[in-house]
Amino acid sequence: SIATLFIDRLSDFKIDQGHRLANQAVADLEKTAGMPVNDGKTFAMLLADGLSRQEETLVSSLASGLGAIPLFGGSAGDGLDFKHTFILHEGRFHENAALLALVRTDCAFNVFKLDHFEPTERKMVVTGADPDRRLVTEINAEPAAPEYAKMVGLDTRQLSPFVFAAYPVVVRVGGEYHVRSIQKVEEDGSLQFYCAIDEGLVMTVARGRKLADHLDESFRSMCDTWGTPMVIIGFDCILRRLEVEQHQQNRVVSEIMRRNRVLGFCTYGEQYKSMHVNQTFTGVFINDTRSKMR
Repeated sequence: SIATLFIDRLSDFKIDQGHRLANQAVADLEKTAGMPVNDGKTFAMLLADGLSRQEETLVSSLASGLGAIPLFGGSAGDGLDFKHTFILHEGRFHENAALLALVRTDCAFNVFKLDHFEPTERKMVVTGADPDRRLVTEINAEPAAPEYAKMVGLDTRQLSPFVFAAYPVVVRVGGEYHVRSIQKVEEDGSLQFYCAIDEGLVMTVARGRKLADHLDESFRSMCDTWGTPMVIIGFDCILRRLEVEQHQQNRVVSEIMRRNRVLGFCTYGEQYKSMHVNQTFTGVFINDTRSKMR
């Protein structure tokens, strides 16, 4: 049983709307399913306009209203054009919108997040930022782009999406490190991020394992724990895709995805539980075992 909730005018979205909209979606699903849905058999999937800059507010407020229902999702992209991103709803494409889908199933499922990075000893502090625009203007009291380039051992002129994919920064939240990916360098030398960054935040340069190896190991571990997937619905960050292309691993990664029955999208950012994250693979692992959800 599935219930969907379309959210338009996303740029005007306020945090107090999320709890009410989540409750509405749960009520709609209970009406469709004919029974309560907070029984461990429901997950939530969120699709968002990837240029809205509203994902943090959206996902945190919806998650608070969903309670124990696990949420994952992705932000729509348009290659690397950063001009127009669309959400499909009832046969039409919409900008400045989001779609929440609640799915109740008797199949066993697990919502998950994975990335292949680990923190290094190279740390930097955001000393100038515009969180609403996701801009970092200063790092360590220096212009942001040159200082980031210095931290990763490059010249500012070398910075590109491939460099951002290879040298992401991570922040520690709730005892775990989460990637905060850079989108591009602005003309004034500030850095545009895929998620909100505030002044005073400590960022750590991360290093990655081989993406294909990590992905294969992660799926093997999931299968050992949860069984054979009927399908994995996933959202894979565009920067992970760029890294795969840079290392000419397209065929290898495609085979890993095919073998594990992955369906999904490359995205401008991902959602997991109550957080908007970057350079991450989020998804739901579904098999046909009729057992209590974990």
